[in-house]
Amino acid sequence: MKLSRRMMARAVFGAPLVLAAASAARLESLFGIAAARAAAQAEPQPSPAPEPEEPPLARFLARQEEGLSAAERRRVRREVTQLEQALKEVRDFKIGNDVPPSGTFRALRTRRPDAR
Repeated sequence: MKLSRRMMARAVFGAPLVLAAASAARLESLFGIAAARAAAQAEPQPSPAPEPEEPPLARFLARQEEGLSAAERRRVRREVTQLEQALKEVRDFKIGNDVPPSGTFRALRTRRPDAR
């Protein structure tokens, strides 16, 4: 197999996104989010929200990755779509200027004897 710049670009830019989408599912089980979602879904909902439209990035990653089955491609598209939706919700959250920063920067002194 010949290694090209295009294949390297796919590996460099595509792999972290696929890994982030896969790790999001693992983090849900780690923090108990899946159990909380299951409890929330047990309550009757008036009407389910429509499925968000797939972003172009999800379609691109699913199409470009070689050796994936149809189910794996659907999972990649679904997880990237969910990740994009979560990022949109975080970006839409507005914080006013009256909220102070969570911490302040303080430089540490060096422990090296030869430093000033």
